[in-house]
Amino acid sequence: MSTSCSGSATSAREFKPASRWYRRGKYLVPIDGRWWFDWPASAPRQRVKLAELAASDARVNVQSVGDAESLPEWRYGCYHQGQFEERTLPGVTAIAPYVATLRNGRSYGRQCCVIAPGGEAVGETGSYVPGFSKEHADPLTPFSFRYWRKRWDGDVTSRFWLPPKQTIRGRVAVLNTLHSHNYYHWLCDILPRLSSLRRAGVAADYYLVDCLAAFQQQALAALGIGKEQLIQPHCRLLLEADELLVPSYPTPACWRHFGQWLGDALCGGAPAMRSRRIYISRTRTGKRGLANEAELEPLWKQYGIEPQVMEAHPLAEQARLVREAELIIAPHGAGLANLIFAQPGTQVIEIYPEHRQNPGHFPKLSRALSLQHQQILAPIQGFKQMLVCSFEDVAAAFSRALSAQLTN
Repeated sequence: MSTSCSGSATSAREFKPASRWYRRGKYLVPIDGRWWFDWPASAPRQRVKLAELAASDARVNVQSVGDAESLPEWRYGCYHQGQFEERTLPGVTAIAPYVATLRNGRSYGRQCCVIAPGGEAVGETGSYVPGFSKEHADPLTPFSFRYWRKRWDGDVTSRFWLPPKQTIRGRVAVLNTLHSHNYYHWLCDILPRLSSLRRAGVAADYYLVDCLAAFQQQALAALGIGKEQLIQPHCRLLLEADELLVPSYPTPACWRHFGQWLGDALCGGAPAMRSRRIYISRTRTGKRGLANEAELEPLWKQYGIEPQVMEAHPLAEQARLVREAELIIAPHGAGLANLIFAQPGTQVIEIYPEHRQNPGHFPKLSRALSLQHQQILAPIQGFKQMLVCSFEDVAAAFSRALSAQLTN
């Protein structure tokens, strides 16, 4: 680790990880009073895109690690109260993945808002990660409390001061972005950024990534990242490294590469035979599960469906179950993040709350991974948004999925 180097107002101190944490849900605060007495650092006043920084500052370099990819228009079936319709995802072009290297770059906060060597906020980090900001179903306005809370968390230009700067020797890879506390976002939006680093042939000495949960530690260990290399970002961390590595938001190619890589690491690389049919239950979450799950048990038995509670299994077992599945049915939720381990052609039936925004979320993942996707819209009841799924809709979706398997 580094010796102290000069900061904006006083000498920066050597990085020392927090030893204790206060956790409440998704919120994480270090219990360490020493920073209260340090001189703060000034915050950036402007946001600049990486391409502009690379063109004007020799300390910033952007390396492409693949090609842009065109995803064609894609259709998936949707059932609602006995009615069937085909829905369409429009064709899109995914940008080429990249890895940016910033000499003496800084990262601030749990969302890892990156600050360039010249003091500018990097426009592709924090609340401005491509793939997040465009998907808000309810655009936030300056008159909303949530707007200012999100800006305060994920936009360093909204602040006047930042915590005291700490320094560390070596290369630090920045992985965290928005929603790092969530299993889906951690597995599908944050960790696949490692794919770009691997494809670029760039090795990091340390990784800024959420790493306190058991499933996070299992995944990182399987990928060969030691505990001594992990740095848990938090709201009081402003860290400067000799080199800061910033991989791009994951592209479909990153998802495919990463799912195979992590799946092989967790399952020992053994080829999986697709023969299982599983139902991913949300009985342990207490929210957005199936209220009439017992009524559907005859269907599970008829079609040989195995109910599985993913929270009851370590990550390696979750990966193995999904790899071996030819058909997966599940209510909309984080359990479907495990689709990243699924083999091409796997049939997916998602039970989705009717009237909820952004129904194309998991169909987009299925398109990128070459899975077959169907959706059942179900009404919700109660404060916990429990779903009431039509028996007829589930039976029709099963029948269609099995017919597609026979055709293929």
